[in-house]
Amino acid sequence: MHRLTRDHIVYSLDKAHPPVLTIDPGETVCLETYDARTGTIQSDADLLDHPHPKGANPATGPIFVRGAAPGDSLAVTILKIDLADRGFLAIKKGVGLLAHRADRYATKMIAIRDGIAHFNDRIRFPVRPMIGVIGTAPAGAGLHTGHPGPHGGNMDNNEIKVGARVHLPVAVPGALLGIGDVHASMGDGEISMIGFEICAEVTARVDLLRGETIPRPWIETADGRWVTTGDDPDPEAAMRIACDEMVTLLQRRFGLSFEDAYMLVTARGDLTICQACQPGSFPVTTRVSFDPTCVT
Repeated sequence: MHRLTRDHIVYSLDKAHPPVLTIDPGETVCLETYDARTGTIQSDADLLDHPHPKGANPATGPIFVRGAAPGDSLAVTILKIDLADRGFLAIKKGVGLLAHRADRYATKMIAIRDGIAHFNDRIRFPVRPMIGVIGTAPAGAGLHTGHPGPHGGNMDNNEIKVGARVHLPVAVPGALLGIGDVHASMGDGEISMIGFEICAEVTARVDLLRGETIPRPWIETADGRWVTTGDDPDPEAAMRIACDEMVTLLQRRFGLSFEDAYMLVTARGDLTICQACQPGSFPVTTRVSFDPTCVT
């Protein structure tokens, strides 16, 4: 198994970044990841009242996958997520879905013991680890790791957790995979723009699907569901993209007409907002989940 330390990070997914590791398809990698502020938040006194000097949401990588070429796709299976023993939640003044009420900055360091987050003396909850950023380099200009897109990126999708198989488009030779921005827990919506940010180690197997061209990421979950994704500053557009992707996936997998696939998604597909912290100014991310085993 290969290992990448968190010394090897990028703040964009970009074909201009030289790879820091080259692997063969089917190999496993353990990636050390930073939290969304690159380890700079260490106490309740450390506020998010200033920009990070390099950026936010670093991804460990990029990883070059031998043989990966434009038109292929990667299938990245999340085998394990090991969390640090503490992370942080925070509020940024004037930011988030409740920006009108967020009139000051605040940070809370939260310890984790035996899989339980200790929010305060009275409140505890189980961790729910997930990966915020996973993606490949786009063919054109690089994109900041804080943003989602057809390449993946900051999807903030709760289905990207242990057991998930994340399908990513390959747009450049080697794919140039990056992973980061792990959350110990994040409610769907990530309404304050800050999840339970934490450093982690992600163990993943990277497979190459030659000739399997996909327009955007989709996910196979550990329990067998299919999940398509969407993103756009306009929530309606973001929802429409995820729905369109699921209808197209069902057409391809089941040989259905558009009309039948559309009706099937209406009957059994579940549309969810993944992240909606600043609709209209920051991309909303969405997903549609469908259980193919319901079809007999």
